[in-house]
Amino acid sequence: MRMEWSRTKSRRGPSIQPVYTYALVLISLMATLGIQGFRYMRVWTPLERHYLPAYLGSLMAGLVRDNSAYTLLQVVTRKGSRVALDSDVVPTMSDSGANAFALTEEAVKHGALRLEFHRAYYNNAEMHVYLGKLIYQNQTLMDLVRPALWSGLVIFFAGILLATYLDHRRSIVLRYGRRPRGPELTTGAQSNHQQSSRGMGFVSKLHTMMDRVLCLNKKVHVPLGKDNTRVLIMKEALPKGPSKLAPVAAGTDVKPQPSGMTQKLTPVEPTPSQNRELEHALPPTPRRFFE
Repeated sequence: MRMEWSRTKSRRGPSIQPVYTYALVLISLMATLGIQGFRYMRVWTPLERHYLPAYLGSLMAGLVRDNSAYTLLQVVTRKGSRVALDSDVVPTMSDSGANAFALTEEAVKHGALRLEFHRAYYNNAEMHVYLGKLIYQNQTLMDLVRPALWSGLVIFFAGILLATYLDHRRSIVLRYGRRPRGPELTTGAQSNHQQSSRGMGFVSKLHTMMDRVLCLNKKVHVPLGKDNTRVLIMKEALPKGPSKLAPVAAGTDVKPQPSGMTQKLTPVEPTPSQNRELEHALPPTPRRFFE
């Protein structure tokens, strides 16, 4: 049995996904759906909105079976009934708040009495062709959604270059890191250009009465150099005085003392050597009379 207590090393790099491209695709889809919804509410006729489930259902049901039940809006006249057209009805609201239809003035003049919903079984293929000619003016499903699709494609191709550029920059940052930025990497000229500054200015507190009335502040501008981004302000030099510390004798340990106190050194007496044999090994040097 083998046990590993350390973490397994992963050789995979950071997961780099085209986030901006995905966002662009999502924005294009949302724009397509939004434009199609706007056209459905503002451009389509009331009967086109009413018969849309039947128009789609007849196309899908025709692949499975031959006949299905459909509900058609009909105009009742003295001679009989016929399917209502866009020129015969206007959308209204019923007493319960549901969407309903009412006859137009022109339809009433031509002998229309009332509107009725008639439900019966019809052939799916024939119903799809009938609604396409009578209600949708021979427009297919692709014709109905083509303006919204073109708008979504235009938005996608308009932003694909920007999304690709942003994804490329993001991949470089994830792989190699972000380039450092800050005041250390900008020169004085660049900083002054961004801040609209001419350098440092010193304002004198001595103003005349006219300067105070006219709100004039006389400044002395100190321009900043191209290389040196800072202005060094020197303090007043301290007066030079005599040295307070006495010379330190060799072989002595002197403790530091606070400033303002004179340091006194005690004379160090020579200690006799512990080895007497080494002391008398060399003869003493003779001294002259004049020394």
